Amino acid sequence: MLRERGYTNCDHDHLPDDLDVLRKRIDVHLADADVLILSGGVSMGKADFVPGVLAELGVEVVFHKVSQRPGKPMWFGIGPNQEAVFALPGNPVSALVCCRQYVVSALEAASATAPQPPEFAVLAADVTFEPDLTCFQPVRLMSSAGGQLLAMPVKTNTSGDFTALSASDGYVELAKEQSHFPAGTPVFLHRWRAA
Repeated sequence: MLRERGYTNCDHDHLPDDLDVLRKRIDVHLADADVLILSGGVSMGKADFVPGVLAELGVEVVFHKVSQRPGKPMWFGIGPNQEAVFALPGNPVSALVCCRQYVVSALEAASATAPQPPEFAVLAADVTFEPDLTCFQPVRLMSSAGGQLLAMPVKTNTSGDFTALSASDGYVELAKEQSHFPAGTPVFLHRWRAA
């Protein structure tokens, strides 16, 4: 997702849920990068050490937890040398949504990329979402006989159901103030791939 948008100077490091390893490696990455993107270790589990490690390393939290699903544990902070630090949830669907929603948007704004105009589609089927959270609903795109862009909801079993995303083109944003969205509702569309 980042490379196709031109952010090619990326390094990858797989770290275990080990406090000492996390301290050492995140410290190294903070010294080497202007932007650090982590995935996993930010929720409420016994091995979710990332927020504590970042605090020890002088990263100031700007926000932790967002009123949305998937991706509620999303974390963002600023490092001691003004590094932008994004700590995404570890579940694949959550991580992908948060990367597209927050990381890509922030990088495009910071690099003065011309903002894309908002894109809308129309729901092709009813969606009901009860929790009082913004819902980022994965969708597959199609067009109607009249040329209207339709967003067909893609069912995911959990935020770990990465295979279901292979049938999706992006996600639509469903407002937290509402719980039922009938077919035909205009919705804000976010594509996985750059247009």
